[in-house]
Amino acid sequence: YALVPAGEGPGERVGHTCTYIPGKDGRKGKILIVGGANPNGSFSDSYIIDLDAHEWDIPDWEGLLPRYEHCSFVPQSRPGSLWVFGGAEQNGNRSCVQELQMETGSWRSVKVCGTPPSARTYHTCSACVGERLYVFSGGDQGAAPVSDSQLHVFDSASLTWSQPETQGKPPSPRHGHVIVSVGSKLYIHGGLAGETLHSDLHCIDTMDMRWERVRAKGDVPPGCAAHSAAALGKVIYIFGGMTASGAVNSMYKFHIDRQRWTLVTFGGALPSKRLDHSMCVVPWRLRASESLPRRQQEETSPGEFVHLCFVFGGMDTEGNIYNDCAVAVLSQ
Repeated sequence: YALVPAGEGPGERVGHTCTYIPGKDGRKGKILIVGGANPNGSFSDSYIIDLDAHEWDIPDWEGLLPRYEHCSFVPQSRPGSLWVFGGAEQNGNRSCVQELQMETGSWRSVKVCGTPPSARTYHTCSACVGERLYVFSGGDQGAAPVSDSQLHVFDSASLTWSQPETQGKPPSPRHGHVIVSVGSKLYIHGGLAGETLHSDLHCIDTMDMRWERVRAKGDVPPGCAAHSAAALGKVIYIFGGMTASGAVNSMYKFHIDRQRWTLVTFGGALPSKRLDHSMCVVPWRLRASESLPRRQQEETSPGEFVHLCFVFGGMDTEGNIYNDCAVAVLSQ
């Protein structure tokens, strides 16, 4: 489905993040889009989709340093704050952390303790476990990733970076990979290093800090970078990205318990092929007036929740840059 909120939305962009912010008192919540870039430069703006009003809002927040291909996260104990790390702007990469207090609408640059990662691009919205952001690899210059294979951890409660000792063999350095948290575990898929597009899947449990390569079965996706990912329960979804044959618009889901990939099929037209977009999962309570495809109608009734995959923006390999919103109904 195409989602077309009322009002003035963002211009075409890549490298932004989108984050679902749950609503209060039965409200549907909001989707927050931060930063990004296009050929005119990198952005320091934010846009909100009010899911109850079905319209765009442009908050007058100030203080965000322009950036794209950064990461965003919301700590578990501080749902009223959004944090960003890394990314790039026209003069180079960033390694700083900034925090937004959504109630007051102000960004602040965070003074951190410990040793932060080197400046890098790191495009994800799903690398947080509890209060901690986990950073592995990322982009240096052009198609080259940063050289270190260290796992970096930022604790938003103590404002401290650390580099814990890990066991096992970590993934090779890469950028444009996706990293998704499920419980205490982090899953890393794909990415690019030079001319190599990776198709491997790795996991680290943050409880014992042991790396493991996942030997997945099924419809294993091809090597891919600059795709998006989100988790719903024990299923990880990836969408789009760049493969050896160009940009794609396919979606795969990985069943963690079964260790199996499945290519997801949809009825109707798919969104345009794209990379460097952003995606999040939105819980949606059905109302009697809302309809779903027949397959979902048989499984749900008004008042129940479904989960929507929301995709915004990105570009293809022919130079087309998007600012559209696409939505799909997910099943676990």
